[in-house]
Amino acid sequence: MELCSQQSSREFNNGIAAIVNNKVITAKTVLRELPMEVSRVYSSLPISEREKYKQLALRGLIRKELMLNEYREKNYNLPDSIFEQRIKETIQREGHTRSSLIKNLRSQGQTFDEYANEYREQMIHSIMRSEFISTKGIVISPRKIEEYYIANKNQYRQDREIKLRMIVLENAKHGGAESTRILADEIHAKLADAESFTQMAQIHSDRNNSSGGLRAQWDKKGGSLHPSLEKAAFTLGQGQVSSVVQISNGCFIMRCEEIRQTKLKSLSEVRDEIEDNLIEQTRKERADKWFKKLEAKAHIQTFSF
Repeated sequence: MELCSQQSSREFNNGIAAIVNNKVITAKTVLRELPMEVSRVYSSLPISEREKYKQLALRGLIRKELMLNEYREKNYNLPDSIFEQRIKETIQREGHTRSSLIKNLRSQGQTFDEYANEYREQMIHSIMRSEFISTKGIVISPRKIEEYYIANKNQYRQDREIKLRMIVLENAKHGGAESTRILADEIHAKLADAESFTQMAQIHSDRNNSSGGLRAQWDKKGGSLHPSLEKAAFTLGQGQVSSVVQISNGCFIMRCEEIRQTKLKSLSEVRDEIEDNLIEQTRKERADKWFKKLEAKAHIQTFSF
């Protein structure tokens, strides 16, 4: 793989994100690939966050193009009639006629040929994934399941609850997302112990500042916490402080004050869940290994945009 990163005003103006062999991936295409929830708040995100999401989307598009190249090189050429039949079935299932679909596509600035080509490529991606990076043949040994269970017991405690302190910085009160993140990072760098966290919360937090950021209720999974906050909070040990967690309306820093743990689920209760997790982990490793092989024989250029 030949990989280089360049930046120039010409490349930025042309909107080129990457070239995979002879295929150009535009910046516009990358931005279209962002998840809907990210697209809604994209302009308010810090530059570092925008870059992270752009690179994830670009990586996905590069991998899709590598799969198309492999499909062509291996001569996995399905007859056009199969693609046409699948498109016809999809149109009928969605309650369209060909003419109504064309009219709908035209209103979105897309032609039927473009739609059909995208559909065909999606089918090829599915075929290649099924062939090379599926879960076929993956077997997880009982010993591996037991080792995972022992190493991750805290994940399997029923009704685990935590008491949190939070420093909450709302974008609306601190000049927008970027300036709020800068302030949050500065505060986080000054946190040394429980006392300093309480004091910082009293001074800076936009919520519960009178209590030093202490939340009145105990929190448990699936409760009132935002998913991003919950994910970070439940990885904390007692006394530990999270990194800065940024969501659409502001930044949060959390400290776990106390943990209440009840019954630990038995291995037999969670065996299937662990096996599924390990199968998915192995499938991802298989995918990464396969894509590295495809990258090694491709010419890939990426550009700043």
